[in-house]
Amino acid sequence: MYFVIFPSHFDVSGAYFAENGQEAALEQLETLGVTYGQQMLISSISAIAYGPLLNMIFAVGEEAGWRGYMYPVLKERFGRVGGSIFGGIIWGMWHWPMILLTGYEYGKDYKGFPIVGMVSFCVCTVFLGVLCDYVYEKSKCTWYPAILHGAFNGAATIPLALAAPSVVAATRLLGPAPNGYIAGLPIYIVGAVILWKMKEKRG
Repeated sequence: MYFVIFPSHFDVSGAYFAENGQEAALEQLETLGVTYGQQMLISSISAIAYGPLLNMIFAVGEEAGWRGYMYPVLKERFGRVGGSIFGGIIWGMWHWPMILLTGYEYGKDYKGFPIVGMVSFCVCTVFLGVLCDYVYEKSKCTWYPAILHGAFNGAATIPLALAAPSVVAATRLLGPAPNGYIAGLPIYIVGAVILWKMKEKRG
């Protein structure tokens, strides 16, 4: 969705690799006769096929804390809707030190740094948290939201690697990673629908 709106930001020249000090990797690809675009296609297929399972290993610890403990406690105290929203805000705030110190997720080149980035990440974690909690409620197992969490993390790097770094630096709040407002729109819509259904059931 992000690249449809900003087609000039799509870049398969390998500029992302070059800017991140991976010129040797680009040269190796050329030696093997593999273009950067082909490599990104392979990476995208990998991210869909087994990336969620690999990233699940790193996400399951978080999910045990968030979905396994914190969300049930908050929902019991503030209700399903309030607990889910409050839980997502806490999850986002957990990342605030990294946003402040390193420009985590959005960089430092946007207006309102770091406050706007902190708020934006909380918006993302509220709706992603609703999805993860929905999966947890249905499965009663932290491994399944961990897979969803891992899929989200694994998918985040692919669109960044397909973007022109110098151009995207100022638009990271919008995308192309799925924690941007445009790229994350499907997550926000589905999360909002789930929250609305929660509200209707409560009423």
